[in-house]
Amino acid sequence: MSIGQNTLDWLRTELFQVEAAWSEETARGFRWWPHQQAQTLEVIGRDAGPDGAPAALLLVRTELLRDLDLGEEVLAVLQGVTLRTAGMAGPVYDPARRTLDLCTLVRVYADIDGWMRRLIGLAAMLQIRDADRGASAIAETVGAAPARSSHPERGLRAELDDLIAEALLRLDTEGRAASRWPGADLARFAESYLDQPPALLGSGDATGFTVEFPHGKRASSLCEVATDQTHPWYGHGLALRQRFPVLVTSDVEGRHLALELNARALSEAPMGYGFGSFGYEEGTLAFQAFFPNTAYQPGLVTNLYLSCAERARMLSVLLTAVDWTEESFDPGRSAAGLDSAGVGERG
Repeated sequence: MSIGQNTLDWLRTELFQVEAAWSEETARGFRWWPHQQAQTLEVIGRDAGPDGAPAALLLVRTELLRDLDLGEEVLAVLQGVTLRTAGMAGPVYDPARRTLDLCTLVRVYADIDGWMRRLIGLAAMLQIRDADRGASAIAETVGAAPARSSHPERGLRAELDDLIAEALLRLDTEGRAASRWPGADLARFAESYLDQPPALLGSGDATGFTVEFPHGKRASSLCEVATDQTHPWYGHGLALRQRFPVLVTSDVEGRHLALELNARALSEAPMGYGFGSFGYEEGTLAFQAFFPNTAYQPGLVTNLYLSCAERARMLSVLLTAVDWTEESFDPGRSAAGLDSAGVGERG
């Protein structure tokens, strides 16, 4: 059995214990109804992990809105919601179907499957929570409809799945406790990684870190991790934000770019770990994520950092057509004198 199918089977039978009565097979995985929005988990392709190890691309998609048209005002509202509430998924718009789904896309291979499957499961659970509690309010604001759907045989599910409901109660309880992320793990990471490539310049301590990555020929992008910020829905945890210089002609163009990158990175081919969402504000492209207390695992910060570095390199190539080389890490190019957007000069 492939690594992707193994992960899907674990999520289905061990973690969520999905009832056959509220699920159905798909060509690449399964769909289930934890409540009134369907969630689909599938292996959408093959890839390679480090050293060419076989990997699977695993997509989690939860229906959020339907009958949605992206006018300028609607786009601004959606971006505002995303920038305030991005967690471990992001919105992906399908113009042909006029739908908006929450998506998470992750590359899974044998060396990381043991801990990555738990993060994927948490991301799936948070998608369920956000769709279940937020779809109606967002739909009313943007003139769309909640993407409720029925099981083809059993119809609309009246109550939230018991196991999910219990897990969300635990999430709320843990979120009210202090952040589990600060401490020796973060301090060791800061000492070990922030004074060498792929960092251009960085600093950190037991509470978080800030690091620059090369971007384009002369600029840099900024990555920040903080453990002293709370999420409006998930409480305490670890907040991650990357900011990238981008040349656009208007805010509307920037917001469309963010949604286009979500479609690419969260439903087609990942840029680092697909936990989080792109957004746009004040002339800057951002990638934001939040990992609740329940996501904490020793050593995970290092993996998140390397994922951010991969995303930064891919966006340097995508947005400026400039890949990283040895010269990219010349300290003289650092934006130690960052501009007000915190991302240095553009280009």
